[in-house]
Amino acid sequence: MSPRSLLFALAIALPAPAIAQNVGPLLDRCGAVARQYFGAPYAQSNMRYNGSRVDGTQTVGGELYMSGRAPYIACAFRADGRQTEFFIDGQDQTAYLRSSGGSGGGTSAGSTDTVRVQFAAGTSGAELSDSLAPGASRRYVLGAGDGQFLYVRVAPWNGSLEYQIFNPDNSFLLDLIPANREYRGQLWQSGDHVVEVVNRTNAVVSYNVIFGID
Repeated sequence: MSPRSLLFALAIALPAPAIAQNVGPLLDRCGAVARQYFGAPYAQSNMRYNGSRVDGTQTVGGELYMSGRAPYIACAFRADGRQTEFFIDGQDQTAYLRSSGGSGGGTSAGSTDTVRVQFAAGTSGAELSDSLAPGASRRYVLGAGDGQFLYVRVAPWNGSLEYQIFNPDNSFLLDLIPANREYRGQLWQSGDHVVEVVNRTNAVVSYNVIFGID
């Protein structure tokens, strides 16, 4: 199926669809998922809103520009912000959303889940996109060594979030702080460190989180 045919299959849109409110985060998330999939964190994307299906699902799509190629990316999102579909050049890659521990998985209200962060070969950082339901949290696990430096930045697209960092022995490396404060500091234990992002609001909050270890 060509990207153009996929557009019609994926986006059952009205003839002249009205642009949905808050589409920007969906465009950003679709591009971020694609960059994570290809291991190309600096690739530019050109995402566009493709319309709303009759069930309220929002669809977006566009090109991801990498050296020598520009695959067509298509994404679909439920009203609560959860990503439900992910296509690359007409090929269904939705299973990646579940297997990557990354973007679009979402959570249920009040729940906590865990994601192990893995850096692409030859890199020392990663950027993920996701969403948290009201009262939910997500624990990102990063292996790092004594003396290394850890960088964390949590950037909500809407609403507010907080985060905290645990040492491998479960003691606090950083107490709970607002997401508008970045963290950069030297580690003093070796093993799995946990960055827990927490949504204490009454609404779904989508966000990017950036990790770096040097």
